[in-house]
Amino acid sequence: MTFTDKVNYRRLRDHDPIHQVFCDKLRMRDYVTERLGPGSVPRLLAVGEHAAEFREMKGPFVLKPSHGSAMVNVLTESRTLTSEERDQADAWLTRDFAWGGIEWAYLGARRALLVEELLLPAHGVAAFTEYRFMAFHGKTEMIYVDITEDGSRYRLLRYPDWSPMEGTLLHPNPPNRNQPPPPHLDLMLEWAEVLGRDIDFVRVDFYELEDRILVGELTPYPSNASVRFRPASLDVWLGSKWLSVPPKR
Repeated sequence: MTFTDKVNYRRLRDHDPIHQVFCDKLRMRDYVTERLGPGSVPRLLAVGEHAAEFREMKGPFVLKPSHGSAMVNVLTESRTLTSEERDQADAWLTRDFAWGGIEWAYLGARRALLVEELLLPAHGVAAFTEYRFMAFHGKTEMIYVDITEDGSRYRLLRYPDWSPMEGTLLHPNPPNRNQPPPPHLDLMLEWAEVLGRDIDFVRVDFYELEDRILVGELTPYPSNASVRFRPASLDVWLGSKWLSVPPKR
């Protein structure tokens, strides 16, 4: 079975409670902090049930909901949220990822808005760079680097030793594929092992800052299993690293 097959199986049949922890950003923060210690996740500035609670709060900060993904407002200026931005944030809270995306683990996730510190990239690193570690049974088998530069999105595939991996996954390779490894690569690998220990698969996302790394997300359903690997053999190879699929519950 391919990696995509196994994520789809997990979406439909695997109701492991740990996935619910990963899909609730507030619980995920606690999970990471318990295992890695304080300072391993972005600083939490506020939590609220409605965007109006942040009416007087000035940026810079990052606003996102606890119960979903791909919903974020990065406020880089020293200003308050506009009425349109508050309405958008409240609309996020009405989205149902458990049924809309057929992702069981979002059931029970708290419908809340989180305000986190705005993170600045490390010196010499492209803005909005995220390092995503595909960890199977605690061992990272593939890393992909998401880079947003000049309005374009790129994705660079790497082996854990940072040697190039041929292929693409949704986004094209960046024009410059000779990206250096992050300074804290070894620590990222160590943290991914700790967070993924005793779990058949989880994707661990990191931010690299000037003097430290932070865990941004733990993902049991990467891209809702909707992204096609090129070549297809990469999907087969990655699936072979997922050594077991739990029985139907």
